[in-house]
Amino acid sequence: MVLRLADIALPVPVDRVFTYLVPPELAESVAIGKRVLVPFGRQHLTGVVVALPASSDVKGLKPIRDVVDGAPSFSDELLQLTKWIGEYYFAPWGEVLRAATPQGLSLEGKRMVTVNPETIEQALAATAKRAPKQHAALNVLRASGSLSLSQLEERCRTKGIHAVVLALERQGWVRVAEEIERAKAKPRQERGVETTEAGILALKNSAESMQERQRSLLSVIAASNEPLFVKPLLRDSGYSLSTLSTLAKKGLVRFVQREVLRISPYDIIEPPPDITLNPSQEHVLSYIMRSVEAGEYHTYLLHGVTGSGKTQVYIEAMRKALSLGKNAIVLVPEIALTPQTVRRFKSHFGNDVAVMHSQMSVGERYDTWRSARDGRVRIVIGPRSAIFAPLANIGLIVVDEEHEGSYKQYDATPRYHARDVAIMRAVRSNATVVLGSATPSVESYHNAVAGKYTLLELSERVDNARMPTIAVVDIAKERRRVFEALKEEVRKSGKEFPKRLPDTSISGLLAEEIRARIARTEGVILLQNRRGFSHVMECYDCGYVERCDSCEVSLTYHLAKKHLRCHYCGSVKKPPGVCPKCEGTDMRMHAFGTQQVHKELKQLFPQAIILRMDRDTTVRKGAHDAILSQFGAGKADILLGTQMVAKGLDFPRVTLVGVISADTQMLLPDFRASEQTFQLLTQVSGRAGRSTLAGEVVIQTLQPQHYSLKHVVVHDFKGFYQEEIAYRKELDYPPFSRLVLIEFSGGHESEVQHHAHRFAQSLNARNVKQAYTVLGPADAAIPKLRDQYRKHIVVKNLKTIDPGGGILRAALLTVEREYEGSQLGKSKKVKHVIDVDPVGMM
Repeated sequence: MVLRLADIALPVPVDRVFTYLVPPELAESVAIGKRVLVPFGRQHLTGVVVALPASSDVKGLKPIRDVVDGAPSFSDELLQLTKWIGEYYFAPWGEVLRAATPQGLSLEGKRMVTVNPETIEQALAATAKRAPKQHAALNVLRASGSLSLSQLEERCRTKGIHAVVLALERQGWVRVAEEIERAKAKPRQERGVETTEAGILALKNSAESMQERQRSLLSVIAASNEPLFVKPLLRDSGYSLSTLSTLAKKGLVRFVQREVLRISPYDIIEPPPDITLNPSQEHVLSYIMRSVEAGEYHTYLLHGVTGSGKTQVYIEAMRKALSLGKNAIVLVPEIALTPQTVRRFKSHFGNDVAVMHSQMSVGERYDTWRSARDGRVRIVIGPRSAIFAPLANIGLIVVDEEHEGSYKQYDATPRYHARDVAIMRAVRSNATVVLGSATPSVESYHNAVAGKYTLLELSERVDNARMPTIAVVDIAKERRRVFEALKEEVRKSGKEFPKRLPDTSISGLLAEEIRARIARTEGVILLQNRRGFSHVMECYDCGYVERCDSCEVSLTYHLAKKHLRCHYCGSVKKPPGVCPKCEGTDMRMHAFGTQQVHKELKQLFPQAIILRMDRDTTVRKGAHDAILSQFGAGKADILLGTQMVAKGLDFPRVTLVGVISADTQMLLPDFRASEQTFQLLTQVSGRAGRSTLAGEVVIQTLQPQHYSLKHVVVHDFKGFYQEEIAYRKELDYPPFSRLVLIEFSGGHESEVQHHAHRFAQSLNARNVKQAYTVLGPADAAIPKLRDQYRKHIVVKNLKTIDPGGGILRAALLTVEREYEGSQLGKSKKVKHVIDVDPVGMM
């Protein structure tokens, strides 16, 4: 008998596929792209079939246990795309496929621990003194019955629970068995009703004994070509459940289970406004439409100033793609932008539009994913993970605000950049890509100037709207002004000079402009890119600063819960009444967060309605949409927030934008800090004056002479680009090189340093053609996070010597394999990650 084999990519941190036997009973079901359940060690995992090899040299192959999918979850195109992601970003293929699969679809084995009731007393007596961890575990199991390993570890509050359970199992005091957890995401079923043959005959037979209400309801049900859902049928028709039940008892209708799609809260479709494209929009659209019609890969960089009508160009290009039978993906950088974007696209394309993002429930994401796979929707909108939408025949991919760093996955494998993945997906689909931004990334604009992309420009706002005027407030001068005013007041009044100067985040100019807007019932947006109340709690006597015990960062005071919180590890502590170092009582708050600005605004403008939008106020599902809807409807005067309020929002009533501190981004130890400052300030400035009302912007800073601010004030992207690209070229930073960031982390600093040093040495030893420069290892900008010490190696891959990056890639693969196979690599105490094309260097 010929054995059938399947290569499975599994979600494990091992860069290879695993070969399994295909049992005869599953031979007809197993196919490339389908998910299967397989044994892996002492557990079961869900993997994806990526090949059906004819033979294998591996002995003792295990059989596939079950096939999860009826139809393939991954097309050949998506399989090839995810394989490229794994190779380019140094991520195992199986982990990439897991990232591309909606949460809740996988079946996995869960090891359950159950105490042996016959030996429990003997076991407790034997472990009471000599094995306290085992004793504690037995007590928890006796009280709880059966627990998973993770549950047992949590309740025992101890690490190394696997060793404890193994010892108990050897003694026969507990049993360990595996249970297969079923998928959390399932189709939602609701009760429906349809007519039977007898019901149809009864309607034709007027002599049939039936009350008028029963006959009328039966007619409504019979008129439908498919079963009707019971709840909306009774609600909309006004008939009672008893009338419907009577028809069922007579055999005239029957109840059936019918699938219902979970509807996102954005499914309110309003008619689109009547918009006529201006000549500039028509010009750029003609290029995009020619590319879509040709069905050939092409990337356009659409550089349009804020309010220039880029979104309407996307819509018209999408209309053309759909008319040709093609599908489309729209990427947006923030969940906060999704409601506005989805509603606008839905007004044009109705139920052809679906949304995918992480704040949706598991069931909602599952329904959207299946709708895309099965062709029930043709446009998918969402943040970076939407690039994996299982749409067939893609003709257009739009990456809105393409410069945004949130398109880069930075905290989990694979560390991919959705913009670059979008381009590679378009290459494989012969699709058109439109990268849109008012502030393109330096790399993208350089590619356009070099001819790799086609540059399209919209240099003016639509409807003759003017760009806002921008004023810069020097905070140092503002503080001196306040100080001099206070001195004069003290001199005149004869009072004692206060020990503490008044803390204010709102300059006189900004306060005056806000007051004027409130009087005219116009909207105000304020940006402070720090959440919390205060980011530094300092002793005024000795300079002691409250810091996180697990991270090398200061703690942030949160007013609502009156505690200090670490924004990296989440640890919380009570703020001290006296200084722990010198016992001084003058503990002061510095560095304004959104909570402190909000408090000050309420004191300055007590009649104003102020909304705050940051991570703390948008935890709940739908919170972004609720805040933006309230502000958009004119039910609030001021919208204060972090960078969530800076991007893509379109409120015609907003005539003033204020930036509380432009220095937050500017002073970060990152070569992109100036670029990100220019982008953020330009984007938030673009929220003002997007209608016939004139817009104004007030930017507060301690660095008024910084070159990024100089170009923001006059809306000069090209001037900023020329200055920034000169710095990049001088220092061999992207786009003139590729960067790879390698981070080592662990609980003991000396061990982390040793691992990183050896890795860097090996990389340097293979740099025979001097194609790259190895910097470090050195402390990360935040050297300790969550009790883990962090060392960074930065590799600059020079494009003049290694244009395709092949030399560095080969060296990294070799060093990585040698390291993993060495004693150092087998140590579980130190971890390392490779981040290709990092966006943040912190």
